[in-house]
Amino acid sequence: MTVVDEKQGPLHRMLRPVRLDRPVSTSLARGGVYSTAGLIAQGLLRFATSLLVGHLAGKTVLGEVASAIAMSLTLALLWPTTTGSAASMFLARARGADKPEELRSTAAHLRMRTMQTGLLLGAVAIPLWVLVDGGSWQGALSVAALTIAYSGYSFTRGVQFGAGQVLRATMWDLTSVVLGLGCLVILLLAGVRSTALVIPLVITYGLYTLAGWPYGAGGRAGRARRRELDGFVVLGAIGSLASTGFLQLSQVTAKLAAGDAEAGQYASAIALATPASLLAASLTLVLLPSLSEAFGRGDMAAFRARTNTATRGLAVTMVAIFCSIMVCSRLIVSVVWGSEFAGAQKLLPVLVMAVLATNLCVASVNALNTRSRRGMLINTASSLVGMTVGVVVWLVLAPRLGTYGVAIGYLCGTVTIAAVPITWVWRKDGHRWSLVFVKVALGVAVATGMVVAQHVAGLPLYLDPVFALGFLAIWWLLNRADVARLPIPGLRR
Repeated sequence: MTVVDEKQGPLHRMLRPVRLDRPVSTSLARGGVYSTAGLIAQGLLRFATSLLVGHLAGKTVLGEVASAIAMSLTLALLWPTTTGSAASMFLARARGADKPEELRSTAAHLRMRTMQTGLLLGAVAIPLWVLVDGGSWQGALSVAALTIAYSGYSFTRGVQFGAGQVLRATMWDLTSVVLGLGCLVILLLAGVRSTALVIPLVITYGLYTLAGWPYGAGGRAGRARRRELDGFVVLGAIGSLASTGFLQLSQVTAKLAAGDAEAGQYASAIALATPASLLAASLTLVLLPSLSEAFGRGDMAAFRARTNTATRGLAVTMVAIFCSIMVCSRLIVSVVWGSEFAGAQKLLPVLVMAVLATNLCVASVNALNTRSRRGMLINTASSLVGMTVGVVVWLVLAPRLGTYGVAIGYLCGTVTIAAVPITWVWRKDGHRWSLVFVKVALGVAVATGMVVAQHVAGLPLYLDPVFALGFLAIWWLLNRADVARLPIPGLRR
């Protein structure tokens, strides 16, 4: 298989169809930088969508648009999103084993499944949105289009990472996001105040899909391979729906429990809680192919080492970032959203803790998915149990506490989802993580105490950064050795 030097014409490769048989020689650390840049761009698009819609159209419209996005992303999780993970893992595994025919036939099978399920779920989105929103069929068509476009985006992103085309994927991320933001501004200035505001996302994901589509895939995978791929996607889809989809479902639940205005408050808090998780998401895109290649070579020492390094890096960086956001939550909401969204101040610390939990288990989840079918079953089971816990809490608390009850339920569920894979990998591979997670628990406890003190004492907002600096000083003292080994968390080895 030909390996291309990444310095040879990245713009030229970007404008040509993606090549499955020509991976670019990119280091793991540099790949992490590229993928982080791409995900930051996509995160910026979603954040800017929430920010612009919230400020220019109001919290009620934001609640409607955020719920529409959440429904589309949740539907895509039922199959298409996981085809991206499958492409990332199985294409990389075929590359590691130097099997080009298997690589092309795998891409062709996943491509077909993405088209089949994406179109089907787009059709399902139409009556479902009319039922949930009580809205028009025209708005439902926007939700359907977003479902289809996001399905294609998820698949083609995984294809490019699995094929070793990380820089190409990032360049198309940046290009499509700029176009999407421009379209959003045009629609808002034109006075659009409806679900049609998701159309810029449709354009962004649609363009990315066309650019990254594996036109060169071909051949027919054997029956055993097809069953393996479909089995992976089925288990992954169930697990993703119960983990990643849990967040989207919480947004829809907020709409149903408290209406569009309160759902807008909830959406504003989510918009602030989730961007910092892009680092862990970028790690997944690079770590999964890396683990798969090591596993394909039978190099279990490298497999365990990457899992260990990634987990330690995530613990140090994610606790520092998310706990700082918790401590500064009042000031952040006030500056970014203003007084109209003051209700998000109470929601943000809870949602931040929940998103932190989902980030800490990223390396363990990827290790389990790569290792075996049993590993996927463990992840899927933990996700289902965690989502069940969250739904039960919603049924109890949401009628009385509204969106705050929804946030608490989401936190309870995510902690459950994260605990299972971490514990299993910890014990199975003999990692020495006791001190790591003791420090994580201590850091979260300190940050929580600071948040409670701020609210109980009614301290002025300008003191929030002082508390954050105090927390970071404590966290640095606890993790000096690990911090010194990081310039790029989790990607040193």
